[in-house]
Amino acid sequence: MKSIILVALTVLFSISLTSGQTTGRNSVMASEEIKTNHLLNENNGNRSTECDTLRYPLSGEIIYYFMLPPGVGYITGNNSYLDKAKAEYFTSFEAGTNISGMIAEFVVAKNVNNPQITFAIWNNTGADGKPGAIVASTTKPLSSIVTDVNNDQITTVTFDQPFTVTGPFYAGVFLPTQTGDTLALWCRKHVSGYNGTAWEQWSNNAWYPFNHPDSWGTDMQTSMTIHPITCKTVGIGEQSDPEASVHPNPATGVVNITTWKSTEKIRLDILTMTGGSAYSRSFPGAITNYNIDLSLLPKGIYMLRLSDGKRQHSQKLIME
Repeated sequence: MKSIILVALTVLFSISLTSGQTTGRNSVMASEEIKTNHLLNENNGNRSTECDTLRYPLSGEIIYYFMLPPGVGYITGNNSYLDKAKAEYFTSFEAGTNISGMIAEFVVAKNVNNPQITFAIWNNTGADGKPGAIVASTTKPLSSIVTDVNNDQITTVTFDQPFTVTGPFYAGVFLPTQTGDTLALWCRKHVSGYNGTAWEQWSNNAWYPFNHPDSWGTDMQTSMTIHPITCKTVGIGEQSDPEASVHPNPATGVVNITTWKSTEKIRLDILTMTGGSAYSRSFPGAITNYNIDLSLLPKGIYMLRLSDGKRQHSQKLIME
């Protein structure tokens, strides 16, 4: 069993990527540095969605663990075992919600190079429920994450296409691979009786929970500060009007819209799946057919809504 000792950490170091994965891991130490929770801004104005950030704030005392020599690095980030990714397992969620992005709280972020860091959602179709296929992902420059850490800020990312939750899933981050580029997440301090949810992908591509005997040991029951953002659309469900149509859908640029004839102006709103406004415009009700260039919209899924105050049409619009 690996010993866990509480000590003060005075020096943060870059990781030298020189050795590969082996069975059984070195002893680790816990920092005395404790993270304070940030307040999330939940004010989205008149948004038409209900959103939640899973497991935020993480309960318990939030610290981080680093390896004792001859090992180098962090159990929640880059280390001399060349771990590829760190992820959290989620089983509690409301079916039908969309994962629109995630927040992550890093304790260490250093860059010599500036690679794009991939954040991902995996389903649980791997062997014995392990991480399987990536179902949503996005990237953020490592230098941007370094800025977040230096400013004591949360790192936030948004997926191009939200993923609809249908079952248990994993949310996590791929670690940088070049020497001098380093990331490590905060995590929950191990306490007796806590059931850890932290997972990692080894250099041989195999996935292990932190508390596996061949990983950090059964005493390493922890969870990392990775929090998926889940949103459920309310009040803007699809509502079809027989005289309205939108094509092509999916679209790449110009979209043709046909509406009913009205004595009032017809308002067009295109909303993100988190309820934000992506595009809006009003047209004279006498015009029933027009083309709109939406090529500036990022790829993703949107909700298109037409309304004159009396009639309404709403449908999903996919931009590719």
